[in-house]
Amino acid sequence: MVEVDLAGHVVSVAHGLVAALAAAAAARAGVSSRHRDLSLLLNAALRSGRATLNRPEVRALGAVLEEEHPGRFGSAAAELRLALSQ
Repeated sequence: MVEVDLAGHVVSVAHGLVAALAAAAAARAGVSSRHRDLSLLLNAALRSGRATLNRPEVRALGAVLEEEHPGRFGSAAAELRLALSQ
């Protein structure tokens, strides 16, 4: 598990989901610097076990979750979506 601080709200996210989200954000790195930054932060979190996302990265994470096929990330993504909405 990786602890992800979503602008003050800490959630535990499965390592595999963080890796998938990092890859999806990296694929969108050309779209915006926020996606690039999110990818870098999530990849660092895979090594350290913790990531702190500021509001711009939280918005980019929300965009990645919204833009991908709803079932791609599984039920763990549903929990993460809920955490983002709080």
